[in-house]
Amino acid sequence: MKFGGFVATDSIDDATEYARSLERWGWNALWAIDSQQLYTDLYVTLTACATVTDELTLAPGITNPKSRHPSVTANAVASLDQFSEGRAVLGVGAGDSAVYSVGKRPASVDELAESAEKMRRLLRGEEVTLGGEPFQLESRQRDVDVYVAAEGPKTLRAAGEVADGVIFGGGPNPETVAELGLANVRRGAEHAGRSLDELDIVTLTPTCVAESRADAVEKLKPVIEPIAYHNFSFSVEEAPNDVQADLRALVDAHDMQEHGDEEADALDEINDEVWEYLGDRFAVAGPPPACRERLWALEELGVDHVMCLFPPDRRTETERFHDRVLADTALAP
Repeated sequence: MKFGGFVATDSIDDATEYARSLERWGWNALWAIDSQQLYTDLYVTLTACATVTDELTLAPGITNPKSRHPSVTANAVASLDQFSEGRAVLGVGAGDSAVYSVGKRPASVDELAESAEKMRRLLRGEEVTLGGEPFQLESRQRDVDVYVAAEGPKTLRAAGEVADGVIFGGGPNPETVAELGLANVRRGAEHAGRSLDELDIVTLTPTCVAESRADAVEKLKPVIEPIAYHNFSFSVEEAPNDVQADLRALVDAHDMQEHGDEEADALDEINDEVWEYLGDRFAVAGPPPACRERLWALEELGVDHVMCLFPPDRRTETERFHDRVLADTALAP
């Protein structure tokens, strides 16, 4: 199983230092957020990281087809891939803070699937029609894989039909991964005449090692809250009945201006019972044995890559997790 780090920062230097550290620890990938109001530009950040690494895969984690036109994204990723000598992949989803901050709505399932399919074709050297006009990438030098981020059943099935890989955002709880994630991706893949084995499966995973899960979740609150918001914006029906009202309140309290902010007001509105549910649903968190147990369960299910989102002191937390959970085990990247 592969491991990737995730960066959301207002400092290019911070991103490049993290990229250096990930490569030094033997990690496989760096995923960078696309949120133009809050963080450094995605492609400038990833290009800077390419200059200080040699092997690290570099990926949007996650861009969208609304704040950037699919042709612009395809060209940016092809250019990054050229500059990094074949180390880029593309992660695309419906859109979140990047979309809301310019007064737009996330892409529908059909819009996301169509955009992903056209970007995938462009990144394979094919010609597509955009706005009634033929379009082909002149900058493209090799095939670049496209990963679609998905949480709900319809989007997961669509991702299984059109993508090279799926970024499952519904949480790394093994039961959720199996019953919501893999089951629907498999249905989509089979509908397109493919098998699940042909897709790379990535889990979006808030991650922290600590003396207890409660301690780890406390550190992860600003990481988990936006993911919970994204998952429950349209429906809380898949959550247990006793937390549904609280999750609706979480969605109502979320402020896009504080998206991922450790001082976000919304964090104070969530009670301990809900945090316990969110920690179990959305995180690999707690003592080393518990973290390893969950990672092994994901590997057993067929998860190929864990995209780790750490607490705000990212480099320190990643190193601690690497040393206490991964090092000297079969999980080590």
